[in-house]
Amino acid sequence: MRLAAPVPSAQEQRLSATAPEKGGMAENGTARATSVPALEARALTFSYGENADPVFSDLSLTVGRGEVVLVMGASGSGKSTLALCLAGLYPAYAGESSGEVLAGGRAVDEMGPCERSREVSILFQNPDNQFCMDTVEREVLFALENVGWEGDMRARCRELLSLVGLEGRAGERIGRLSGGTKQKLALCTALACGARTLVLDEPFANLDPASCASVAAELRRLNAELGVTLVVVDHRAGWWLPFASRVVLMRASGSLDAASFAPADLAAHEGQMRAAGLFVDEEWAAGYAPVSVAADAPSAVRARGLSVGYGRGRRATRVLAGVDLDIPRGSVCALVGECGAGKSTLLHAIAGACETSGELAVEGSVGLVFQNPRLQFLALTVGEEVLVTLRAANPGAAEEDLAARVPALLEEFGLAGLSERSPYEISQGQQRRLAMLAMLAGNASVLLLDEPTYAQDERSTRRMLDMLMARVAAGLTVVVATHDLVLARAIANQVLLVEGGGVRPLSAEEFETYARGRLEPAWEGSHA
Repeated sequence: MRLAAPVPSAQEQRLSATAPEKGGMAENGTARATSVPALEARALTFSYGENADPVFSDLSLTVGRGEVVLVMGASGSGKSTLALCLAGLYPAYAGESSGEVLAGGRAVDEMGPCERSREVSILFQNPDNQFCMDTVEREVLFALENVGWEGDMRARCRELLSLVGLEGRAGERIGRLSGGTKQKLALCTALACGARTLVLDEPFANLDPASCASVAAELRRLNAELGVTLVVVDHRAGWWLPFASRVVLMRASGSLDAASFAPADLAAHEGQMRAAGLFVDEEWAAGYAPVSVAADAPSAVRARGLSVGYGRGRRATRVLAGVDLDIPRGSVCALVGECGAGKSTLLHAIAGACETSGELAVEGSVGLVFQNPRLQFLALTVGEEVLVTLRAANPGAAEEDLAARVPALLEEFGLAGLSERSPYEISQGQQRRLAMLAMLAGNASVLLLDEPTYAQDERSTRRMLDMLMARVAAGLTVVVATHDLVLARAIANQVLLVEGGGVRPLSAEEFETYARGRLEPAWEGSHA
């Protein structure tokens, strides 16, 4: 939840909208030093319980006013946990810690909620975790009310929505927004809080490339013109390269590499990046290719005149209309398109999770991995989550036989050693792999994946694709909604563009035209 901040005067608000704060960025792109850091972690140790192993130990990090610090590391290394600690939410709401975190020179655990929120605000990796209201406009107005905005709140609301490309969507219900659109709204509410420091956890998650570019431009402006400090957790560096101050690597052990480096020096640190399992270029995808599918292969998914919408009467919203598609058995189909186009909606329709009209036929059982995997967990531990699916798929099987299968499955999916952990305490990348494992353990014939590479490092992505493509070769049909165009190019037999309420296939040439200019920027010296 967002906490109230001190009420700035009208004069302070006018000044903050036009004048850079002390710190900021110098002309050469480096941060201007100030005597008091924006954020500082001193000998910080954190665990999720008295008997749990520490996520990180004796960790120290200093972030100067006006810096843009990019924290990168493998999935599960503790980056998101660190972000929550820096924002003062941990251990206040979960876990145990020693050491201290300071914001603006004061310990965050000694600040009241108002003071802390004025110093530092966080954009969660999962935007659903920070919404309080039912519509877009009400959510932003709630944020402005919390910070005591003096002036025309609705005008300010329109201004903030325009900054993130949500103008004209004020009245829409949050629960019906796409994951990418929710991400934009979450950023909008974080900006409304007016904190001196923003902690951003995977801020480009689920965003289409055009949205990534616009959000990156706005964050760059906030840093350059208003001196807002940015601490960013991300698996990919591309969008941050033009204005990041430095990169800090987080090891798998949860410790920070003492030697941070400037973005201009990334090429010289490719070895470290690869050793940490991070994305460096597009070469990771070179070893993959679509499986061979016979021209006369039967359809695993077939639709004719399919229409999908939400709500009834005057509140009804038509998302897709007149969709025709054929997805052959044993193939991979990639759904691409802008945020809110209807990709996730189409997956939900295929899974039978929403009302449809028209003709829709699906062969065999269906497994859906949500964009937010937390929504589908049923058990209290990782191992039990897998067992739930195994039991359902193997009625009458001996419990000990099913339990004996769990360790090998967890190892295959990069989840070894997590059997007794809560699914809600592991990283989002690990949660996504667990959700996929649970669906595949149920012997699904058709697997529906919503942004599967989100929150995954390169090593985890490779592991996931190795597992996935082996099962596709054995007859599994996969439909994947993704903004990861490198992924679509590497594994998809067909690419469908979702736009304007319809769906149309893209030829190889049309896909390359579509992808041109939409891929993440690469740094000098990469092979992308």
